[in-house]
Amino acid sequence: MAHLAFSGSFDHSLDGKGRVIIPASFREALGEDFTITINPTKTAVAIYPKEVWDVQLERLSHINPMDKIGLQYERYLMSVSFSGNNIDAQGRVLIPQKLRAKIGLTRDIVFVGLNHYIEIWDADVYAKFESQTEEDFDSLVDYVYQKYPT
Repeated sequence: MAHLAFSGSFDHSLDGKGRVIIPASFREALGEDFTITINPTKTAVAIYPKEVWDVQLERLSHINPMDKIGLQYERYLMSVSFSGNNIDAQGRVLIPQKLRAKIGLTRDIVFVGLNHYIEIWDADVYAKFESQTEEDFDSLVDYVYQKYPT
């Protein structure tokens, strides 16, 4: 799966209709027909390029129809996932109202590139998260290098 990585963070604003301009540096990597959903920790909106989302759908396709826990996860994830999105001529995308409400997005938001996908955080929530992460950074580095050696 060859694609461009998403990196960086960008402050933006939602307009009155819930639309936001996708940062120019993310547009090419995002491509067309992307999925807007909730991130794995339910702290932000996530935007997945089609090829990355297809991997998630493949994983879900292996859930046994009799697996109540697996189906509960699949049912929730699919109920908050909106596929077939495209960037409009002004570089904008609509963040579905259901997701804006679940995440608590206000007017001020932050785009965060997370390598394979994009997250959209409420700006105040992200500022607190970023501050805590900076305080814990040394232990986070140790964790990642021990858990995921090359």
